[in-house]
Amino acid sequence: MLRFTLACLIALSGCAPSPKTANAWQPSALSENTIAKVTRASHEYFACIQEELGRYRHQSGDPRYATQSLLKRCEARLIPIRSAFAAEGVDPSITSRYLKRKRTQAARYALEAILELEAQQRAAQAGEGLIGEKIP
Repeated sequence: MLRFTLACLIALSGCAPSPKTANAWQPSALSENTIAKVTRASHEYFACIQEELGRYRHQSGDPRYATQSLLKRCEARLIPIRSAFAAEGVDPSITSRYLKRKRTQAARYALEAILELEAQQRAAQAGEGLIGEKIP
């Protein structure tokens, strides 16, 4: 029994958490100014997406291509985020992962909105053709 206890203690001693390195970037290390810049740029990016969706007119083709085109027109709004993170010394892989998440959120939102707009247009066209009147 004593051998088993000693074996367990030796095995568990290797499971101790390693100390954090002093040079590792921590989420709370960002300054308030940087957080404000990133938040502002993020809001501007999504406002651009909203504005582009307001201008959207259905075209034939795959809505995914329309979504990509819409996102490309707003891509420049993400540059201040990369700059703010670089000024703070944030690891580039973390910055890229953050920006990818923002792009993915915007793509999902834009694609859903485009599909909804196209469905509304198809429903309106179908409603007009039934009896010659629009459905209220």
